[in-house]
Amino acid sequence: MAVQRKVFGFIKDCLRRASSIITMKGRSSRFRTLGYKCDRYDGALTEEEVKHITLNPVPEGSTNVPWRKYALLLSFNGYGYFGMQKNSFGCGYPTIEEELLSAMLSASLITEEEYQVPQLFSFQRTSRTDKNVSAARMLVSGNFNAPPLEVKEAINKRLSSQIRVMAVYRVTKGFNCKLRCDARSYSYLCPTFAFAPCTEVMNANYRMSWEVLQGLREILWMYKGTHNFHNFTIGIDPGERRAKRVILDIDCDPPFERYGWEWIRIRMRGQSFLLHQIRKMMAVAMAVSQGLTNLDFLAAAFSQEFVALPKAPALGLVLEDQHFYQYNRKFTLEGEQEALNWDAVEEEIQKFCTESIYASIMHREMQENSMLGWLVSLHFHTYQTDHSKEAVKNYSNMNRVRYIYWKELRGPRGNGTKNNDSGGT
Repeated sequence: MAVQRKVFGFIKDCLRRASSIITMKGRSSRFRTLGYKCDRYDGALTEEEVKHITLNPVPEGSTNVPWRKYALLLSFNGYGYFGMQKNSFGCGYPTIEEELLSAMLSASLITEEEYQVPQLFSFQRTSRTDKNVSAARMLVSGNFNAPPLEVKEAINKRLSSQIRVMAVYRVTKGFNCKLRCDARSYSYLCPTFAFAPCTEVMNANYRMSWEVLQGLREILWMYKGTHNFHNFTIGIDPGERRAKRVILDIDCDPPFERYGWEWIRIRMRGQSFLLHQIRKMMAVAMAVSQGLTNLDFLAAAFSQEFVALPKAPALGLVLEDQHFYQYNRKFTLEGEQEALNWDAVEEEIQKFCTESIYASIMHREMQENSMLGWLVSLHFHTYQTDHSKEAVKNYSNMNRVRYIYWKELRGPRGNGTKNNDSGGT
C-alpha cells in the first residue's frame, strides 16, 4: 500500500506541475486537467494498473473553463411534439426536451451518458407541457463548461426553427428552476365562437357581444383563488394536498380580428398547474358560456365528489411566462447573480411568438377546424353531478336534443381549407 501511495502521489505531483490546477468533473468518468487527462479510478491502484496509466495531451487551443450552473430560456412552437418532457416510447414520439438534449450532445456540451440520464448534469425543467402545447418563455437548467454565449449559439445551430434558446443566465450552484419558480402564466387562444351561446350560429362570421364577454369574465373569475382541482386532472384523489391549487389571476383580453376571424386570448397566472387542468378549465367555461350548463356545475366541480369534465383542444394553450420573485429578491439585490428576467431579449421573444406561435395556432385552427370539431362533442357531454343510471340517461337525451337543435342552426359545414368564412360553418 505504501508503494501504491508513493507512485500515485508522484503522478499527481507531475500533473500539478503541468497544469497548476486539477479539477474533477463529478459526473463523468475521468479527471480533467489543463493539459492532460487520465482515467479515473475510485479504488486503490495496484502496481500493474499504475504501469498502464496513459497521459494523453489535449489538443492545442483548448481551455479549462470551469463547470457552471446555467439557466436556459427557451421559446418553442410545440405543434407536432408530444410535450416538453423526454419519454421512453422511442423516436416515433418526438419531444422538445429530446431535441434539446440531442442538440447539446451534438455540440459536445454533454456526453452520451448525460443524454441518456440528464440528471447526471443536473438538468431540470420548470414545467411540463401537453402534446402540441407551445411556450413563449420556458426555463431549463444544467451544468456546462462553456461560456453562456457559446452555449446559446452552439445549441441554436442544431435546433429546428420551432425551438430557440433566447438567453443563458448564470445561476447559483444549487439552483433548481422547478423549485425556484414561484408562479407560471398561461394563455389560451381560440376563436370567439367557442363561447357563443348555443342559439347563435358558430362560424367565422360570429362576433362576440359585450354581454357575452362580460358573462365570460364572470365565469373565469370563479376560478380565482384556492380550489380543489381533482376533477380537472387525472390520478388524484379529492383528499390529496396536491389537488389544491391557487389561481392568482385570470381574465381575458378584448376580442380582436385576424385573418378574417375573431379571436380571444384568456390569460391566467397560478403557482402551479396540474395535468390537463387548464384545458378542462377552458372547456367548462365554454360549456357555461354556451348555456349547456350553469355555474352550479362549475361549483360542483370544485367539490369532493367526482364530476366528469370535458377537455378543450391543446392547440391554443401557451406557457407565457415563469416568475422567480423570491430568487431575484434574494440573490440579485445583493449583486450575487443576474436577475432572471427577460427584458434584454423581450423584443426577440415577442417576434418569435408572433411569427412562430400565435400565427401558427390561428392558421392551423382555420385549416383543421379542430375547435369546431371538438365543440360538437361538447354538446354530447353529460353535465351532471348525480351519477345514478336514470340521471345519466336523462342528461344524455337532453344533450342530444341540444346538439340536433344546434346542428340545424349552424347549417352545412365546409371543409375550411379553401375559404376561411366557410371553415367555421
